Amino acid sequence: MSKKNRASRETRIIDEAARLFSSVGYGKTTVALVATRAGVSPMTIYNNFETKRGLLFAVLETEARDTELLGELLIAKRKPRDTTVINRLVELYIEQPMQFMNKSCWRQALTASLASPGTQYSKEYRSAEKKLQRQVTGLFQCLHDEKVLGRDSDAQSLGELLWNNTNQLFTEFIIDDEMPLPELRRRVTQQTQCIIDLAVAE
Repeated sequence: MSKKNRASRETRIIDEAARLFSSVGYGKTTVALVATRAGVSPMTIYNNFETKRGLLFAVLETEARDTELLGELLIAKRKPRDTTVINRLVELYIEQPMQFMNKSCWRQALTASLASPGTQYSKEYRSAEKKLQRQVTGLFQCLHDEKVLGRDSDAQSLGELLWNNTNQLFTEFIIDDEMPLPELRRRVTQQTQCIIDLAVAE
């Protein structure tokens, strides 16, 4: 099988896994079911992803890569000195993940990440998340260079602060079954604006 066909097959498997994780949940999604939906054998999935947990991390990594690309487009289209792109970027970071998986699956993903930090797939996902963090810090650095931020502002720390805060709020959201997405959006918007107000030069 050619490299292109192999990549297409892996994409199909990941897409079907994401649909099943989101619709029926991680627990009810089996490798055999994903294989049937993707038109491959279960052994093909095991050969490519080792376990169902490996497949879960592959879904997460795909989500992070897609989010990174969408973030790059947002940043590329921004006008100089425009801080509103920060809000749009953070909104992307909380909206995009829910297109891939529901809260239950995200809880499973969080548990899997903590339980198996040394696996290849866990490392690849964390690497993809680090790229998103660098995207935020890079944006703050651009705003600092454009003299939008206070002269003594630390762009790197501000970006990390915003990223960590968004991650924490998203974690609280997936843990709390009662919290609706609009409430997460409200809290993230409010707290992000506080960080921006503190950072922007008077």
